[in-house]
Amino acid sequence: MRVLKRKKKMTDLPIKDLQALRSQYVDQREDVKKSAELEERDLSDTDVAEMERLASEIRKVDVNLKVKREDAKIAESAVLAGESSRGEQREYQRMNKRLDLAGAVRDLSQGKRVTGVAAEYTQQALNEVRGSNVTLKGQLSIPAAAMRDLGDAGQFGAGSGLANAPGFVGTQVADGIAALAAPTQFQAMGGRVLNGLTSNVNVPIVTAAATVASAAEGADVASAASTIGARSLTPTRYGAFVTVTEQLMLQGGPAVENLITQDMVTQLNRQIDKAVFDTIIGTGDGDSDAAVSTAGMLAGEAALVAAGVDLSQVKVIANATAHALIAGEAIVSNVDPTINRASAGNFSAMGYPYYVTDLLPANGVPAEGTLIMMDPNQAAVLGLFGGLDINVNPYVLDLSHEIRISIHRYADSAVLHAAAAYTFHDNAA
Repeated sequence: MRVLKRKKKMTDLPIKDLQALRSQYVDQREDVKKSAELEERDLSDTDVAEMERLASEIRKVDVNLKVKREDAKIAESAVLAGESSRGEQREYQRMNKRLDLAGAVRDLSQGKRVTGVAAEYTQQALNEVRGSNVTLKGQLSIPAAAMRDLGDAGQFGAGSGLANAPGFVGTQVADGIAALAAPTQFQAMGGRVLNGLTSNVNVPIVTAAATVASAAEGADVASAASTIGARSLTPTRYGAFVTVTEQLMLQGGPAVENLITQDMVTQLNRQIDKAVFDTIIGTGDGDSDAAVSTAGMLAGEAALVAAGVDLSQVKVIANATAHALIAGEAIVSNVDPTINRASAGNFSAMGYPYYVTDLLPANGVPAEGTLIMMDPNQAAVLGLFGGLDINVNPYVLDLSHEIRISIHRYADSAVLHAAAAYTFHDNAA
């Protein structure tokens, strides 16, 4: 009878192999008893010792099986919660270090197929979205699980240019492969993000906020109920592309990697951010359609309080016009400036973390500016579907020896609680 060789430690074996090992130990134990029966003799001391040894091995396997099954349950719950196990994280970290992004793009530009980690990632990304509403070309794809690990690996902490620090919204990204998972500005502000979606998903939204009511014991307090609706997040493809020379592809190296991980991912995230902020602003006039001012922001602050928003979670984001309108104002005349420039790149507006960007939708009356005061986590949700799809077309500009590289990601956004955002915007032409 063939005996399973334990080349690995028992703790390294997957559940399937542990089950096979257990079955073989049980069979061996039965063989000892059958051998004595066939020879019509009692069990010898040697037989008993062997059966005890095999019973001990079976118990060891059972312990490992129990641990492995518990690990599987924990991993499953972690996936549902958008997390990954430590073992999975370590594996992705090893694979991310081995991923030759520039080499994979160079191979595609020469009509070859990707190999190694790039091939493994691409297959995993295709498996993630199989049967969903997301379509990947499958030339070179980074799965959502790897993207999530890149984002969770501490790459975007303080000093990276991507931390949740107020100031002017720039275009800095992390170095290397980690930059593929650079957060959008909405995410960096603390906005709610659902990662790894693979098909349409309904999210609950507040359509009418709860009111406070009191009643005697047994009486109706229906007036205290809030109204909850639903909004479907549907994958919409966002993309960015660039044309490069064949010579650059042949040279490869950091230039190609930086092109994708910095320039292209930055532009892709900007498109997604514009869509999120446009969703928050809405199609009608904002909560205030007057020009942005400190007095208006104080009114917005009061409105957020009335909606039950925790002011400690509020962030302010403005376009350049709104920034110019409030830059010289004070909360109290000649006392506290509306914008506090305590340190370079770490601004606050009326004490709230403050960002300035060109990503907000344009105001119908440009001189009035656009500004949002919100708790990003309450105000909206951004859904990211699948991972990142990278495509290389070596033939589109063959006469000029140029190659087009494009990156794509599916996303959608929805307002969760409209009153958690106070907007300054005027749609008047």
